[in-house]
Amino acid sequence: MNKAIFKFEDYQFSKISLDTNKIGGTDKNLSLDFNVSGEYDETKGKFILKFDFDAQNSQNESVIFVSCRSTFSFENPIAIEDIPDFFYPNSIAIIFPYVRAMVSTLTLQANIQPIILPTINLLFLKDNLKGNTTCTNKQ
Repeated sequence: MNKAIFKFEDYQFSKISLDTNKIGGTDKNLSLDFNVSGEYDETKGKFILKFDFDAQNSQNESVIFVSCRSTFSFENPIAIEDIPDFFYPNSIAIIFPYVRAMVSTLTLQANIQPIILPTINLLFLKDNLKGNTTCTNKQ
């Protein structure tokens, strides 16, 4: 069996929204929500990771939403079933610092109290990503 070697190729923020009107008063606590999904092209060995981040106030209104799409490629195209388990948490861990920096920068530039996301262990998202990954082109 060949080793599944992958590399991070690119990322792009596809949607960003910030509603500063929904932050205020004594309500400074935001709930954080992460949603991940993937699309894998077996013929090209390309994996698109969609990483969505949403911070909501106590009324469940979105204060900041960031959607990031990143591309990973496997050195040799493999079947979706052969994607190793370590790929899923590692791909999330690779892209999270970019999302974290975008949230911090956006809120800082908006001249509001910046939202600084802590370093978070996102291992709990691994099964979500694996379960929410579809195959676009079978070999």
